[in-house]
Amino acid sequence: MNKYSSLFFTFLVIFLAGCNKNQPAEWEDPTILQLNREPARAHFFPFESEKLALQNDRTQSQYFQSLNGNWKFNFSPNPNDRPENFHKANYDDSDWSEIIVPGHWELQGWSVPIYLDEEYPFPANPPFVPHDYNAVGSYRKLFTIPDSWDGRHIFLHFGGVRSAFYVWINGDFVGYSQGSKTPAEFDITDFVQIGENNVSVAVYRFSDGSYLEGQDTWRVSGIEREVFIYARSKTRISDFFAITSLDSTFKNGIISLKIDVENKGEPNQPYAIRVKLTDSSRRKRELYDSTFVTTIDSSNSIRFDSEINRVKSWTAEEPNLYTLGLTISDSTGRLIEAISQKVGFKKVEVKNGNLLVNGKAIMIRGVNRHEWDPVRGRAITEESMVRDIQLMKQNNINAVRTSHYPNQERWYELCNEYGLYVIDEANIEAHGMQFHDESFGHITNDSTWTNAFLDRGERMFERDKNQPSIIMWSMGNEAGDGQNFVKLYNYLKGKDSSRPVVYEPARTESHTDVFFPMYDTIEEISTYAETNPERPLILCEYAHAMGNSVGNLADYWETFEKYKSLQGGFIWDWADQVILQTDSTRQEYWAYGGDFGIAFAENDSNFCANGLVTADRSLNPHIHEVKKVYQPIKFQANNLKRGRVKVTNKYDFIDLSDLTFTWVIKGDNVNVSSGRMGTLDLDPGESRTLIFNLSSIRPKPGVEYFLTIQVKTKYKKPLIPKGHLVAWEQFKLPIYRKPIITNPSELSAINLFKNDKGIEIYGQGFKAIFSRESGQLSQYSVDGIDLIKSPAEAHFWRAPTDNDLGNGMPERTALWKYAGSRMKTKILYGSLKNNTAEILIINLDSLSSTTLTSTYHVYGNGAIKVKQKIEIEDSLHSEMPRFGMKFDMPNDFKKVEWFGRGPHESYWDRKTSAAIGHYSGSVWDQSYRYVRPQETGNKTDIRWMALSNGKVGLMATGLPTFDGSVHQYPYSDLDHVPKSQKHGKLDIQPKDHVDWLIDYKQMGVGGDNSWGAKPHNHYLLNSDKYEYSFMLIPFEGGEDLNKLSKLKLD
Repeated sequence: MNKYSSLFFTFLVIFLAGCNKNQPAEWEDPTILQLNREPARAHFFPFESEKLALQNDRTQSQYFQSLNGNWKFNFSPNPNDRPENFHKANYDDSDWSEIIVPGHWELQGWSVPIYLDEEYPFPANPPFVPHDYNAVGSYRKLFTIPDSWDGRHIFLHFGGVRSAFYVWINGDFVGYSQGSKTPAEFDITDFVQIGENNVSVAVYRFSDGSYLEGQDTWRVSGIEREVFIYARSKTRISDFFAITSLDSTFKNGIISLKIDVENKGEPNQPYAIRVKLTDSSRRKRELYDSTFVTTIDSSNSIRFDSEINRVKSWTAEEPNLYTLGLTISDSTGRLIEAISQKVGFKKVEVKNGNLLVNGKAIMIRGVNRHEWDPVRGRAITEESMVRDIQLMKQNNINAVRTSHYPNQERWYELCNEYGLYVIDEANIEAHGMQFHDESFGHITNDSTWTNAFLDRGERMFERDKNQPSIIMWSMGNEAGDGQNFVKLYNYLKGKDSSRPVVYEPARTESHTDVFFPMYDTIEEISTYAETNPERPLILCEYAHAMGNSVGNLADYWETFEKYKSLQGGFIWDWADQVILQTDSTRQEYWAYGGDFGIAFAENDSNFCANGLVTADRSLNPHIHEVKKVYQPIKFQANNLKRGRVKVTNKYDFIDLSDLTFTWVIKGDNVNVSSGRMGTLDLDPGESRTLIFNLSSIRPKPGVEYFLTIQVKTKYKKPLIPKGHLVAWEQFKLPIYRKPIITNPSELSAINLFKNDKGIEIYGQGFKAIFSRESGQLSQYSVDGIDLIKSPAEAHFWRAPTDNDLGNGMPERTALWKYAGSRMKTKILYGSLKNNTAEILIINLDSLSSTTLTSTYHVYGNGAIKVKQKIEIEDSLHSEMPRFGMKFDMPNDFKKVEWFGRGPHESYWDRKTSAAIGHYSGSVWDQSYRYVRPQETGNKTDIRWMALSNGKVGLMATGLPTFDGSVHQYPYSDLDHVPKSQKHGKLDIQPKDHVDWLIDYKQMGVGGDNSWGAKPHNHYLLNSDKYEYSFMLIPFEGGEDLNKLSKLKLD
């Protein structure tokens, strides 16, 4: 295939500009977005047969060739140092390294990845970028054009390259492109030959396009999406746009189809276009069959509308798909090309203050998702996409925002198939411009940048316009607002009337169809809803899931369900964006910002670790809360005395007939009664009262009774196994019988001795000593075995969470960190009465203006009742991180059991997902190693908790309940060390140490945001007086701990 000689000089001039070592103008000129790039089009692949088109596996086409895999690679720290003439066909690259494509050079051994949230990795001075540290990756690869491609048009496809790139074929310049999240295609027909060819690519790390790619993610570079070549007929379907909607009854489908055909060199002749629609049962409907005449080097557009009766509509709950088949044939009937596209019939509207899908106001149980893999970066695989969707569906997530750029094409196809609502977001974020003297407006209102904004919106729309899972277009993220967004809004609305367009910074301006704010508080969204707005509110980001977070999620959803104009939101975000690394001992850990030691840019530390799941898709603890709060079935007590529970179907479109309802009533983890309900085929929004027979329950002394209802899948569904837990609820039943009280005088006799050091109490086989120095229980032993290693300590501190660091908790509450060890004993008093030793200890801490009164009652069986009361004189010091006690336990006490919320950790504002029950495990397993060490492992509403070595142990019973945690290391290991790079997987290791924290409470973990928001006021310890009680009871291995926990002494 020889080049047209008439084009030679044109390409030569462009080539000389493109390969000039002296900073080509294109990558610092926002008016030059491409050279010779093909127009953006819908994502599809043309096949040589209808059968192949229906299979839609392009690897089976003889006209497809992947260029993924190993490429020759050279790294240059800046443009001036890149190799000259590397694009020449005879260039010797034998000493070059190899790199895997798709991928990033920073993750394959060249330079380092940069993590930044807001700032650019260079001073903001658009359109200019650094010249001295703007790395260039030079790529080369050989490929072969087969004989069968002769006479066809050949295209080179790049799925995504960051940030800007030039491409050559066989030494000749082909083109240039920027905008890293949408494809760049080039017609290389005139540059290739039958047989062996060479493609060369120069990729620039930074370009003027970087000013619109300032997303909160790792700044990594290279050819990050697939590369392939393919061959097409000279006459072909160049593009098509299928709008598949519903009529006013939402029962019949309406398809509006525009097909573009181009002729690139064929003589004038008639062609036939046929359109078929195939349903899931393989029933075909002929929608269009017509002949037209095309002339050489011309384009034709075909438009038609068709109505299809009684279609199955598409929703995230029922993702019914049809296959749209397009064929083009010549005058002899010979098939030229066949194309297939999955379509779904749906209607999306903003009407009467709501976002409607198929006429119904849906609830967005959403999450934001970056493309990220801990090894491959953004070069993710289809396998990982399927895993993400599976985890989302299994955790009741129904919507995803492609933060903050168009995702790989396969992602949308999978969302179409499995059912997720998608907000497709343009690759526009200029967060770093807020640090510029003129802020965002410098580019958002600058007409020089208008085409750059429009280009990114256009390429997103054109590529993804036929994907049924997309319900709204987003114009970008955190780029300020201005006329360039108004123009982009008008462009998108002009192109697509079937979907709303949104943009967060537009707030309630006219160029967003939905109020789409981020991190607005419950008070703020309530205020908006009470104005009876014309537009719904959907939080584009909320519940910032950084570290130990996602508190008060249930409070948000209580508010969403209160107002019709509040339709949910998207949690930030899906997966921790961290990088898998190994230390010098080959131990793996999650690396975050600052771990790679770069000199030319700052970093934002572990702000990249905000996921509901880890980078390898293990579950972070707070995703359990998301699943519970997002569950689409609601249960409410409706007169529990009579066993009445109200159940409501919160799905938007489907009934509950495919689900199984079971229930069990337990007392002290013993089944009292259980059963399976008949099918509850409740329609969406419908409620019913369930009635449980409680009359047969004969309560035992001190036993609590709980009703737990579970809803599971009746059948296996795509990505969801049979028996998968969809929803559950638990109710404490109003059935109770007072416990039996034991008189202390009936127990073995005890003795009390006082001396200068404190008070000592002896009983049959046990000893307890209260030290004047420590002001607490300092020694506790049974049969010569120590049950504590060192004096108990009042404990007011918690290892700061990421949210705590963001809101200044360590500085604001610093005086509480060492308040327990700082306290001085003012009064130590002991007496013996009714065979009970009463110890009164009053400790003072002048710095926090605190008085701690500890009252101990020691009984003849070795049990000790503890009452802690704190009074704070200075209201300025009243906000405590926690109020409790810390016990240093024997090293071999590594088994824990408890009756309370579990099995996972829970907190004051994040415990909806933890059911009350009897749990057990190792002490080590109760800690979760967050990316950065912080508070972990707390359990709430504990009735009793026990630690043991299997032979002897110590139980704490709540009077009535307490919160607590156990740690196989000093709790202080979790504490924050300023300016350090601590890692949970490295710095938190099991040790010969066990800390047991028995608390009244600790403050909530919060989660409104991680840069200033405190936990909600009703989850703070900000009063001036608190008290709580619990009892310590020694036990031997094999004892019935539930029975032992019922011991009451008075």
